[in-house]
Amino acid sequence: MRKSRRRQPRQQAQPYDTSLKTWVKERPADILPVLLPGATYQETLDIEIIKPTMRVDKVFKVKYLGEDHILHLEFESGADNDMPSRLHAYNAILYYEHHLPVISMIIYPFRTAMAESPLQVMSGERELLKFHFLTLPLFTLNAEHYVREHIVCMYPMLPTMQGTDDRVIEQAMAELAELYREDEVTLAQQFVCMQLLLERTDTISSQEKHKIQERLDMYDPLWDEHPKVKKIQAESEARGLRNAIVTIVKTRFPDLTKLAQQKAAQIDQPEVLNYLIEQVTAAPDEEVMRWILRPSAA
Repeated sequence: MRKSRRRQPRQQAQPYDTSLKTWVKERPADILPVLLPGATYQETLDIEIIKPTMRVDKVFKVKYLGEDHILHLEFESGADNDMPSRLHAYNAILYYEHHLPVISMIIYPFRTAMAESPLQVMSGERELLKFHFLTLPLFTLNAEHYVREHIVCMYPMLPTMQGTDDRVIEQAMAELAELYREDEVTLAQQFVCMQLLLERTDTISSQEKHKIQERLDMYDPLWDEHPKVKKIQAESEARGLRNAIVTIVKTRFPDLTKLAQQKAAQIDQPEVLNYLIEQVTAAPDEEVMRWILRPSAA
């Protein structure tokens, strides 16, 4: 008897995921033609139509090779065996809603095992489904190309690319500082994105990372003073605390893991999440833990 494969829950988004989504949301008209040559941005689509359990990253209406299309982007920081099937589900729903061809693309900022296209579903030797999707591994791109061509919209992604060093980042930061000299909030967001990606990337040597970090540190006052940047930092902190809560509960009382996920998802304030960590750590038994994790009143 064949054992069914147990589905692994998708890990919660890492701090840099927010920056990646913000990056593409802020300048889609510039970025989308770089990601998908031949595409022209038309509008950002409302993704509230997607069921709550199916949270897509970004969806746009584009003109691709002269025809209207939907472009769906997913950012993946690690291996996910279920990604092709989830991507197909998103693709089908978007096609159902818009009746336009849907191009699905997975963007990988870091080196990892990538999903392989196409997704095939077979019944014996009969093919029931073949779903094609695109992948874009940023870690294979050449940073110097984007700086040499002054493709500024891609500068926040430079830490993920090959050939990135202190010299490349220095030029990119100078151009960004000139471009956004009257908009310090946007400038800070560009540098925050760089910094978050720099922490995780393995395409840059430790020595170069240290040099680049010193340059970014010069702009500390930018992200210390602006509300939007503080919000990004708070969201990143909250994600880490939610993960901690779920891990503690899963370790102590595995049957309550889902309840912990639901409870943590209801809370945004880091101070409240910290208090909840204290509670779940000190809970003496499952009954008390269940009471702590009870749904908040509407």
